[in-house]
Amino acid sequence: MERHGNEGTAGYLWERTPRCSITHLGNSRLTGNLYSKPTKMSSLRYTRALVAGSAALRGVARQQVRQSCNTCTNRRCLSLAAAALQRTQVKMSHPPANAVMSATRTSDSLHLVFGDGTSSDLPYIWLRDNCQCAQCFSEGALGRKLLMQDLDLDVKPALISESDRGVTVEWTDGHYSEFMGEWLYDRAFTPTSRTRRRHQFAYTRKPWGADHRLPEYDYERMMKDDKVLLDWLITMEKKGSAMVKNAPDRDVAGPELIEHIAYVKPSHYGPHSPVINRPDSNNVAFTNAKLGMHNDLAQYEHMPGIIFIHCMKQHIGTGGESVIADGLLAAEILRKSNPEAFHVLTSTDAYFWDKGHANYSWEMPEFYKISRHPILTLDSNNDVCRVSLNNAVRDSFLDLPAHKVKGFYAAMKLFNEILYDNSLAFKMDTGDIMTLDNVRCLHGREGYEAFSERHIESSYLDWDEARCRRRRLQEKLGVNDQK
Repeated sequence: MERHGNEGTAGYLWERTPRCSITHLGNSRLTGNLYSKPTKMSSLRYTRALVAGSAALRGVARQQVRQSCNTCTNRRCLSLAAAALQRTQVKMSHPPANAVMSATRTSDSLHLVFGDGTSSDLPYIWLRDNCQCAQCFSEGALGRKLLMQDLDLDVKPALISESDRGVTVEWTDGHYSEFMGEWLYDRAFTPTSRTRRRHQFAYTRKPWGADHRLPEYDYERMMKDDKVLLDWLITMEKKGSAMVKNAPDRDVAGPELIEHIAYVKPSHYGPHSPVINRPDSNNVAFTNAKLGMHNDLAQYEHMPGIIFIHCMKQHIGTGGESVIADGLLAAEILRKSNPEAFHVLTSTDAYFWDKGHANYSWEMPEFYKISRHPILTLDSNNDVCRVSLNNAVRDSFLDLPAHKVKGFYAAMKLFNEILYDNSLAFKMDTGDIMTLDNVRCLHGREGYEAFSERHIESSYLDWDEARCRRRRLQEKLGVNDQK
């Protein structure tokens, strides 16, 4: 503000004009000419007028600011409410896939519609059996406490209430059950849910033939990197074969790798078996003879799931080559080309046996194993789930009428031919560990000179433990490979 006149004399105060405006808080400003037309007055009157003018100006400013703040607050409240409404509308128009949108009662089921548009009938008996309350289910043990004798097959709901979070059921016996939408969605009787659980149990196996190449993995990386180990586990489930390279020069390198995954499956040969030309062998494999393709330990009711074949020292020169084939592929070829032979191998029980004594201190001193099962085992879907063939330990006892014996041999011989027609042969390098699905893939070897220093170590891992580790690693790494 300018003041004109000499120091110590009467000053000139600019007269106030009505063109004054104060805008909203945070951007206050004066517009127009606030003072004009100077008027001569005394210093005292000048001071008093200045003070009075300032007070009046502050009053006007406070009133304007108060009105502006009220307007801003109202606008802000309206803005927040609008945003909340918009979020609610978006949530309602795009609900989570597992949100329960509706629940409809039928005679024996509860029909649910989920947020992704899928629907499922959930039988009342199933809902009651799977009540998640503390009386019926142990949250800590993740196990059912409800006993079968306490389950009413004709149970019905008296009252059902649903929300996007789930469903609450009051049963006719007065019991209450509460189910979260996510829990119901995961277990719904839909194709997607059922397929997801099948893959959690086990991956779909992919057959391979003579053009197959074994995927390779490094021993140390499998021991140190969970992602590599998980990839190997999934590969073994799907393809049933892989080659682990650069294993340490230790006879227990195979068992050590297995123990990094889970537990070694022992046999009467101990936790590992030196496959060498033994002078007093208790198994044909522990000689230098040629071995036809076979599954290990067919003489066991519960055969090992995965075999680890560690090449400690390879035979130099001709001999000692490995041959492998996919029994799953061969079985399907047999099913299509000769259904009668396929029926013989899936419906005829064969005996497998193994009797002997220990060669080493860690082996069972004496053993006598007998198993009885078809060479090809089918599951409830009529798919081949196990191949168990081993000519060396196939028993001479046959639980068959005499007139069916030749047909049984004809079917076995045809299956063997198919295996070799679709096999691949190679020679393992020292430090290789060949891993095979032992209830699917078959392996054999060429004979070699008796004086050879060829040394193979074999050890086993059960499929229960392998799949257990695969599921836990998928949870740990956040991997959800369902293909």
